[in-house]
Amino acid sequence: MRSRWALATLLIASVVWPHAADSDQPCEVVPMPCTFESLPFKFKVVDAETHQPLADVHALAEWQTEGVGGRANGPLMARDTVSGSDGLISFDAWGPIEGPWTGLVIGSDPVVTLFKSGYKALILNNGYLPPGRERERVRRFVRKDSTHALEPFRGMPEEWLRELQRVYAGRAFSRSDDQSLKFRVPYSNRLKLISNERDKTPADERRVGRFFWHVDRELKFLEEGHR
Repeated sequence: MRSRWALATLLIASVVWPHAADSDQPCEVVPMPCTFESLPFKFKVVDAETHQPLADVHALAEWQTEGVGGRANGPLMARDTVSGSDGLISFDAWGPIEGPWTGLVIGSDPVVTLFKSGYKALILNNGYLPPGRERERVRRFVRKDSTHALEPFRGMPEEWLRELQRVYAGRAFSRSDDQSLKFRVPYSNRLKLISNERDKTPADERRVGRFFWHVDRELKFLEEGHR
């Protein structure tokens, strides 16, 4: 049940703003925190060549916040899971929780990155469901109940490095340290999988200041809570 204050705010706003009565929460018409929640969803992952289900595919889902001026910011929510022997990837519902009045980024509500050693990484941006408002309360994954194919990787070490760089830290940027720590488990799980791939990449990338140095540094930060 909405609070009396929220109802009064919406009533006043509907007089001041002509389209306020069409909004489903007060933050769509006045600058105040929004409320968000996500419906559950699932999809299937298969091998692009054999069309057989792929197990142990790591899926990282991020619901990205939108900043002032349309600038993308870090995640309101981040969760991860792994596909089973049937290739199914499932995410539970979450919310309601409070988020910024600016809303969530359309298409990144969520954005899901898929990673499995030996396969090209895959990025699934959410589709668009009209009216698709940034401040819409209930977020739905348009690609639910679909099937997505991962292509086996058969390239050079430099090319494998580029695959890792695409998804090693998710896609919800810019991300603050507090946001990273809030979702340290899903981000750590992804980084650990990426870290295991270092022997398949050019040796230079393991030196100080190069890619795996940053991977190790971020993992340490998530584990210890300070840089």
